[in-house]
Amino acid sequence: MKPTVLFATGDRQVGLRLKPEVADLCQVNVSVSSGQAYAFLRREPCQLFIVDSRLPQLDTVELAHALVHAPALQGTLVSWGTLDNILYLSEVKNWDAMIVRRSFGQLVGTLRALLDPSASRTVAAVRYQPNEDAFFVAFRNGKAYELPRKAIEADDGSPVVGQPRVIHDGNAFEVRQKSGNTYQVPWDLVLYHQEPTYPYHKGDAHQRTMEVSRAARIGARIRKEREARGWSLGELGRRTGMQVPNLSRLETGKHVPSLDTLERVAEVLGVRVANLVAA
Repeated sequence: MKPTVLFATGDRQVGLRLKPEVADLCQVNVSVSSGQAYAFLRREPCQLFIVDSRLPQLDTVELAHALVHAPALQGTLVSWGTLDNILYLSEVKNWDAMIVRRSFGQLVGTLRALLDPSASRTVAAVRYQPNEDAFFVAFRNGKAYELPRKAIEADDGSPVVGQPRVIHDGNAFEVRQKSGNTYQVPWDLVLYHQEPTYPYHKGDAHQRTMEVSRAARIGARIRKEREARGWSLGELGRRTGMQVPNLSRLETGKHVPSLDTLERVAEVLGVRVANLVAA
């Protein structure tokens, strides 16, 4: 079932333009007055609420009251243009708040990023911060994390050269080091370390136990398939386009690979993904 989005704007034409732009991801309901918007919020579960900062008679206190009593367990409030008291509204329980520049294209892009499930798994940009010795990683869904270099086993400790680059359509980013070492950091490694709501977050005790077992099983099967073909790690790396340190980390069970990584390795080995992951 598609999520419900409420767009409160005094310009009905803008609301009608928005619907087809995101119809594949959500159901957009348009309210042309603040009163209609408050009533809808109190009545219908709504995962995402966009409020036009130019909406006539908009009362942020009344809006906050409607959000508090909304039937949705949680949601995101998007202010299209600067909204008075947005900081106050951001404190409303279970509702995240964000401001989007007043541009129709920017609004569409933000909604697609928030609603597309793949956005939470897609790296949009990354910067190395030498003072923190960490990578600041921004995802397409708007979330950002700081990943310490010490959390990355493939890092040999030598200085980072230039800035990392996003690769494989956002599935990973690549880092170059002064020693000549180059490695890739997949999106799931970032979430594993920094996103508590990620199902495989390292902080979950049960997940840690399951992860160790699963990683060891997958790694052993990949190594067995590689050795059966008489390939070295370097040869497997050449065929998959992956770095040898990352493959070594995978084969020794130090990381549960993403589906993208599994598909690349399985294709090169000529086996099904299911053969590598089955219990």
